[in-house]
Amino acid sequence: MTPKWVVVAVAALAGVALLPREANGPAPVALAALANLAACGVSLVLSDGPRPWWTLAGPVLIAGLALSTPPVPWPAVLWAGGLESLVVLFQALGLDPFATFAPHAGGARLGLYGTLGNPDFVASVLSLTVPLGVVAALRSSRPRLAGASVALQLLGLALLRSFASALSLATAAIVVALAGGLRGTRGLRTFALVLAAGIAVTAVPLVGRSPGSVLRGRWYLVATAAPHVREAPWLGQGPGVVVLRWPEWELERWRARCGTDPACVASHPERRFAALQDHVHDDWLERLLESGIAGLLALVALFLSAFLAALRRGTPEGTGVAAALASLAVRATVDFPLSRPADLVLLAVLCGAAAQRGVVSVDAPGPSPPDSPPRGGAS
Repeated sequence: MTPKWVVVAVAALAGVALLPREANGPAPVALAALANLAACGVSLVLSDGPRPWWTLAGPVLIAGLALSTPPVPWPAVLWAGGLESLVVLFQALGLDPFATFAPHAGGARLGLYGTLGNPDFVASVLSLTVPLGVVAALRSSRPRLAGASVALQLLGLALLRSFASALSLATAAIVVALAGGLRGTRGLRTFALVLAAGIAVTAVPLVGRSPGSVLRGRWYLVATAAPHVREAPWLGQGPGVVVLRWPEWELERWRARCGTDPACVASHPERRFAALQDHVHDDWLERLLESGIAGLLALVALFLSAFLAALRRGTPEGTGVAAALASLAVRATVDFPLSRPADLVLLAVLCGAAAQRGVVSVDAPGPSPPDSPPRGGAS
């Protein structure tokens, strides 16, 4: 992850340097982004443990893009998702382009790590690029080629077999279905068909994987960590607290359950979930542990303000951004995308898009370049 964090940090610093020239008046999304940055900063300063300052790169980038509202790089998102999926396809065919450098992955599924290190990390990103890719395809001057990129991403999601992908895409589909301003338009129908296909291709390959086991494992993590929110409820215990204190939390849980009897531990059905953890696979709970109630409210405000701002556009672009935000929010309940560079960069792009005061409609008359200013059918 280190090279990716360096890229995020450089982008964040560049965004800050450009703000005097690019910044707009603070819209609700930007204010929420600044509150999120402040909460992360306060938590970091007050932390008793290690102070990983690099974790501020994501919140700084989010705040910078929310203030400067740069054009959405629709083609870049479309082709990045397609290239990532192409790497996954090659890996599934036994033609891993990174085989010389990559460590041995235990199991066929773990070998589909793309360029992000883990199949679930790749699936998380593709769950965002698919709804955004549909928008890019609608706007593209080469719709067939762009559509092929979206289809390749759906194939990638099917190969990755992530439970959270079906949940994320189903949420995105609900957002599209409820986008009243788009009813009856070509954009809505295209969204609906692509997301329905996405739900199907991600759900069918899950046959054979046990959802009960996954849910029990996630519950074990949450039940072990959640009681420790009360130790610092308002401002949290600082970034990295899960890594720092997980062994202590887990030992406390097992001692309360089994005392010092090793036979009790060995025979318990949850014993297979016991292991060192970097994250609790629930970003909302992790934020509560790290930054307290203040930090959690700031994060919720960021997502909610960006979601509502995007949905109010009443265009396929706005709906695509809202659907992607909803997809990310749902995945964050069962995973930790908000602790990963690629997902944070996409969140920054989504917040910047939501903070824009106008978005071009794909139904506007005549051709328009991907990032041209609003006209005709703009909302």
